[in-house]
Amino acid sequence: MWLLLSLIVFTCAREPSSPICSRYDYEERLLERVLRNELALETTLNDILKTNAKVIDALKLLEDGKEKVESTLADMEKKQIDIESRLAGFISDSTHVMKSTLDATVVALVETSSEIKENASVTKQQLVYEVRVLKGKFS
Repeated sequence: MWLLLSLIVFTCAREPSSPICSRYDYEERLLERVLRNELALETTLNDILKTNAKVIDALKLLEDGKEKVESTLADMEKKQIDIESRLAGFISDSTHVMKSTLDATVVALVETSSEIKENASVTKQQLVYEVRVLKGKFS
């Protein structure tokens, strides 16, 4: 019996000869899978790094564009202020010139009106005198 029991234990205890169940075969497949995963992770990491570099470049371009827009906007605001001040000066000067021209024209019209009035009065007096003279000749 002892011999039969030893034979059964011996046959069950020895490693199977099949490479599928071999311990070394299992470790080899596990190592291959780990290496494949590592290569896939390296590829993914490289892709992520490239994408990150592209995103950083795009952000730098956006920041440069933003700075250009801000400087252009500041220039436009300065030009607007300059144009508004020049326009205000032009309006002020034009108003002053028009007022002085209008004042001078009004003064000239008043003087001309006074002269016309004086001339009309003198002409009226001359006509009245001439009518009297003519009445005196015909009467």
